[in-house]
Amino acid sequence: MRFPLKCAFAACALLAFALFALSSDSQRAAAGEHYRGHGGGGGGGWSGGVGVGVGVGTILLNEAIRRQQEKQQYKQHVTQPKGCPEGMTWSRKKRTCVNVKGPEIAKCEPPKIKTRKGCVYPQPETASCTWPKIKSGKGCACAGGYERKHRECVKEVVSCDWPKIRVGPGCMCAPGFVPYGSGCTKVVVVEPETREPPHVAPPQQVEEPQGPPPPPPPPQQAEEPKPKPQPVAQIDPPIRCLPQDLYDLLTEAYGKRPGVGPCPMACLPKPAFFLPAKLEEVATKAGISWCENCVQVGPYMPLASINKLEALAHLTICVSPDSCVYPGGAPAEPRTEIRTVFKNLPAGVKNEDNLAVVIGNQTYLSGLPTNQYGASDADAVTALLTEQLGYRKENIIDLRDASLADFERVFGSDENPGGEIAGRIDKKDPGDVFIYVASHGMVKEDDAEAVYLLPVNAKLEELDKTAYALQELYDNLGKTGARTTMLMLEANFAKNLDELIDPPNLPELEVEAMPATPVAGLAVFKASDRDQRTIQDPEYGIGLFTRYLIEGLAGRADEAPIGNGDKRIDTVELYVYTSDMVRTAARKSFGLEQKPSCPRSTITWSATSPRASRYSSGRATRKPMTLSREPLGKLMRAAARAKSAS
Repeated sequence: MRFPLKCAFAACALLAFALFALSSDSQRAAAGEHYRGHGGGGGGGWSGGVGVGVGVGTILLNEAIRRQQEKQQYKQHVTQPKGCPEGMTWSRKKRTCVNVKGPEIAKCEPPKIKTRKGCVYPQPETASCTWPKIKSGKGCACAGGYERKHRECVKEVVSCDWPKIRVGPGCMCAPGFVPYGSGCTKVVVVEPETREPPHVAPPQQVEEPQGPPPPPPPPQQAEEPKPKPQPVAQIDPPIRCLPQDLYDLLTEAYGKRPGVGPCPMACLPKPAFFLPAKLEEVATKAGISWCENCVQVGPYMPLASINKLEALAHLTICVSPDSCVYPGGAPAEPRTEIRTVFKNLPAGVKNEDNLAVVIGNQTYLSGLPTNQYGASDADAVTALLTEQLGYRKENIIDLRDASLADFERVFGSDENPGGEIAGRIDKKDPGDVFIYVASHGMVKEDDAEAVYLLPVNAKLEELDKTAYALQELYDNLGKTGARTTMLMLEANFAKNLDELIDPPNLPELEVEAMPATPVAGLAVFKASDRDQRTIQDPEYGIGLFTRYLIEGLAGRADEAPIGNGDKRIDTVELYVYTSDMVRTAARKSFGLEQKPSCPRSTITWSATSPRASRYSSGRATRKPMTLSREPLGKLMRAAARAKSAS
């Protein structure tokens, strides 16, 4: 208990005075007795004074103690409540009730768990990672070519020293150079030495001796003229060779074309992580051959650079894929504008009345991985249709991140077969329909015949209810009433959506991703074979299949020797050109296999098709579907002449 300083000092002084008075009591009593007769009562006065002093000091001390107690009780009554809730105590510093610090902390209610930060919801075991983050264990990590900075994945800035150039996420040797050790060396083409023809040196002049001149030399007989060599007929080698199946298809449709021949079996580079027994097993099972004598380079090189180097150095170049590679390296902004593919080609016919559907699904929900180039694929095809092939924008159904409701609205459902396409087809004069879809595809784990296109809101555990069945798409396209329909699928159909490719990217499943029965007027082009993974082209930032499909539609497929130059691109020419270029680029630029598929039943159809009569002739009853690229005026004049002749 605390007392005021002044009260304590006063009490101590009074006690000291009282003790002093008691110690000299006998002396003061004697003095009083001595002077009793002279004034009397002196000693009694002294003792009375001492008694009064002790009494006053005691009173003051008791009063000070009482006031201090009252003040303390008043302070507690005003500032501290009667009691704090359970688990809390009064804080004299904060003047309020606070939680009790110690091991007794309130328990967390399920499903929350207790951590240092309190009660939180547990993190799921499998995280959904957005690019450039990829799944790593139970969390996410930065993809190749990216590094972690400030909790984000940023692209690694790679500086390449000449003669190396930046290609994708790394550095490669520039055109005209080949890898040598850790650097690059220039390709030196050794040309044969040119030797001068034999000649006779003029004789040296010497002084003539004095005397008679020598006799003249005998006359030389004239040499008989040599017979001129007869010209030998030279057979030009094939300008271009095709895989055997593509050569057979082209020959069956048009007969033998000059400048085209079958190629020997193409080889694939040996994966570095394959043992000899594994190499032999894969080659026997898949019917492929491994490259034996080739110059190994990095994991990617553009096809044009490889072709140039092989022509200059007279050698074969092989890329060396890693154990697991991304479809096209780390995604980056396209370095080459896709319009450069067709900007120097003449524009085609104005397809003003034809209908097109372009779908690009990129951002998926429900934890599904992103389709990296879905939007850029669709943008490139839309640019081709509007700027090169003459489609009107109002005749293009252009969708990005299409949901299941969008698929059913456009392509049809059980209640509305044919969908919006059927509603926009003129029944009296039906036109042609061009459809392009860049999307994820999926095969059910327990049924390889159940194949789906995945809308952005699809759920893997409910594919029957949330995805669009591929066979349903084929059936509905046969009910639209269109004259012809060309369907292009930039998608791979596997049992998972893994982004990595296992070299050499051979198909493993027997996936039924094509129409079970032929549909009249429908041609289907698929980017890969069965469950084979599709490859992305980092040069243009779009799918490899989409790139060469655009080249073919822009006019390359009509050029010799594959095409016949008639300004009309049919399905045979388009498929042969696209498939050959995709196979070659995948093998040479990536060291992988990608084989676009298009069954013959969808390339040609019966003469009973509404369009077949236009192209009927005496040599066949089945004709390929065509896409005209002639100027509109020329077509109209030809139609007028045909009408007047009839």
